[in-house]
Amino acid sequence: MNKLKMILPLALLASCNSYYFPLWVETPQRIISSFKPYTPGDNYIQNQQYSFITVELGQQNATMVLNSIDDNIFTWVGRDNVTFRTYKGLIIDTVGLEHNFEIINAISSIDKLLDDGDGGLSYNFDNPRLYELKAMPVKSFKSLNRLEIALVSSDINWNIDLEIAYGSRGLPIKVQQSLHPFLKPAKLRFYYKY
Repeated sequence: MNKLKMILPLALLASCNSYYFPLWVETPQRIISSFKPYTPGDNYIQNQQYSFITVELGQQNATMVLNSIDDNIFTWVGRDNVTFRTYKGLIIDTVGLEHNFEIINAISSIDKLLDDGDGGLSYNFDNPRLYELKAMPVKSFKSLNRLEIALVSSDINWNIDLEIAYGSRGLPIKVQQSLHPFLKPAKLRFYYKY
């Protein structure tokens, strides 16, 4: 009986027009290709006038251009006015996403977290609205060119991971950061034009 259950679907597939078979075989490759990380080519990087970042957020990819630098806060703007602001590589707030956030008192709390390894971060979310959510560090690793910090917010059982790689000039070159409990971690690559 089990063999009959397997043979019937195979016979049905074999009887289908062969026109659909290549589509059926190619579909998994298209799906696999959609998960590949976005990396701009060398020509694209060289032809850019301004510093920019590439952002991977789940299956979405974007390029954002440096709009301004104020008090070491870099403002990056993309299509549809999506905006990320970064401080020492950490994304401190977003605008234009389905789920935006901001780190409260970002400069002082990030400096304390990076220098002393304590203090934690406080978040505000817009969707759903949640204010002053505290996240405390549980683990950290710091070297000359790499920083890893794990925080946890026990109020909503959210684990926050921050990973930053720094280049030879001390500027961030690669970041992976948890932004929101409803979003996959963001992956940023920084491309500077001096």
